[in-house]
Amino acid sequence: MAKRASKSPSSILEVATLAQVSTATVSRVLSGRRTKDDDIARRVRRAAADLDYSVNYAASALRSDVTNTIGLVIPSATDSFSAGLLDELEPTIDGGSRQLLLGIGADEAMQTDRIDALCSRKVDGLIAVTSAGADLSTVFDKYADEIPIVQVGGRQRSFRTNMVSIDENTAMEAIIRHLAGQGVRSVAYLAGKEVSFESAELFAMFHTQVRAAGLATDSDWNRFGDSTVQRGFDCTIRLFGERGHPDAIVCADDTIAFGVMMALHALGMNVPEDIKVVGYNDSPIAAASLPTMTSVRPPYHRIVEETLRLIEAGPGHPSHVSLPPELIVRASSTKR
Repeated sequence: MAKRASKSPSSILEVATLAQVSTATVSRVLSGRRTKDDDIARRVRRAAADLDYSVNYAASALRSDVTNTIGLVIPSATDSFSAGLLDELEPTIDGGSRQLLLGIGADEAMQTDRIDALCSRKVDGLIAVTSAGADLSTVFDKYADEIPIVQVGGRQRSFRTNMVSIDENTAMEAIIRHLAGQGVRSVAYLAGKEVSFESAELFAMFHTQVRAAGLATDSDWNRFGDSTVQRGFDCTIRLFGERGHPDAIVCADDTIAFGVMMALHALGMNVPEDIKVVGYNDSPIAAASLPTMTSVRPPYHRIVEETLRLIEAGPGHPSHVSLPPELIVRASSTKR
């Protein structure tokens, strides 16, 4: 087909008419938001080339709902899970010719403010990792009809938004099965914050799996607390200052586990010969510690993949996806 003789620029409507698709589809194909390379995408690109149509992203952002931006709200940039998710998400977003707008909020009020700010900028989708104990259902429901929202992890409180979660029961089952196979007979668990739904859920699953494997534990060994190195150190010093101690310690985060290993070294105990240690989130500290730390690795790639797929589907189609993590076995929990 010959190029237009007119000097006036082609419109997106003309491209849509020629390609026999909607203007929204044209926008999604040419902006890169529609990644499937099928007959529809080829028709759109061919029509755009025939009509000499080019996308003005600045103008299109003003006159349409497409801004080529994705919003991400996390509790902290240094939190192990949030950092791992950010490391996987940012290059994926950038590779799709989009921008990632980041909002950090340590509590419910701050996260609500960040979500309001991102939605006011008309992001094409919103991803949220909720802070401990936060209920964001009100602000989620406020924008659910306009923007596809995906909550990653935590407790689902709004059923008008999407949810991508980690199968924590699978994680805990893998940990306890591994420890039992290493000859462990008793286990302690250093959980995360008590106000966190995830911590309470993992705490319950720990007890369920310990009973199922026929292992022993003690209520005095199992405590909630902050996910810090200092907390792991202090809890371990207290634990081994009492009569009797477990064969293994499972921690809700790698930072706690690292503090545990520091305390055991200070007490003259060897990991894993005397005590076996397991962390969670498989942060860089797990591979760098000495000995290297066994840890649960969240499926970051699959989380990002599913999250962006749900955003691509648009608002009004809430789904819940649960993904299994992987136990990365290293020296801290294996027989020497």
